[in-house]
Amino acid sequence: MAFKHDDAVVERLFQDIGALIADGTGNTAEIHARLEELTCANSPQVAAYWQRTRQGFGVPDSAFKGTSPYLFPDQEPVRTFRTSGTTGTERGSAHYTARGLVLMDLSIRENARRNIVGKLERPVILRFVPQENAAPEMVMAYGMERIARDFGHPQLSACVVGPSGVDFALLEARLNAAIAENLPVVMIGGSFAYVNVCDALEAKGRRWQLAAGSRAVDAGGFKGRSRAIGVDALRDGLKRVFGIEPSECINLFGMTELASQLYDAADVALGPLGERPKGRLGFVEPLRPSGFVTGVIFATPSPRPM
Repeated sequence: MAFKHDDAVVERLFQDIGALIADGTGNTAEIHARLEELTCANSPQVAAYWQRTRQGFGVPDSAFKGTSPYLFPDQEPVRTFRTSGTTGTERGSAHYTARGLVLMDLSIRENARRNIVGKLERPVILRFVPQENAAPEMVMAYGMERIARDFGHPQLSACVVGPSGVDFALLEARLNAAIAENLPVVMIGGSFAYVNVCDALEAKGRRWQLAAGSRAVDAGGFKGRSRAIGVDALRDGLKRVFGIEPSECINLFGMTELASQLYDAADVALGPLGERPKGRLGFVEPLRPSGFVTGVIFATPSPRPM
């Protein structure tokens, strides 16, 4: 028997997942069992897949191409995010109910607090991604805008990407203001964006020494790009241009369709471009859907030592 979005059992599950994300309280195995029960009852697509494999077996990202699994057919999604399409011809999609979006917001905030902001008090957060209203289907624009709103300096934090690309005049003005007030800067953007920004600024001979604690968060890697550089080369560029120490550079691995938020967990080069190992999302591990079955998020924060 299918569960409705407003059923009491769903409300209780929503509350329990929220507590697990926020402070790690709750019986993980018991919550997993209830999530599997909900998924089997409400998603024939996933239930059939589990019959062919085994219950709880990880849902592949290909399941989110075309008609994505959705747990609450009685409730219209309030938000849909879509992939960039750089890894294939068909864009993946992820649909969220109101409750799912609340859990997404909580997961974004808690991960950012642990992995990005740490002990910094209202740093200047500069985003190399479009504003949310300019890219409503881009989950990175959505998440980074919330991080800036929740943690950033209210006057100096900004999106420095406009319709024509990076607004270098705005970027330089905010960097200079942060230095004048001795405020740390947190830059967030796509990996390839940093390559272009560093190239452009170095060509103009522009360099800064940002305040201690300043850091850079990159995401997305170099998929679909004609030029790929190693992690250490990217960090060297950020050090030369912004004075950000390599130890303060953080990579986020995320997939729109899987709602994953995996941050660097150790500064050890393992991948072919020197990629660092990522922190485990403890709650996701046993079920391995890499983040969520659409409508309910499974992720909990992955702490990064600060």
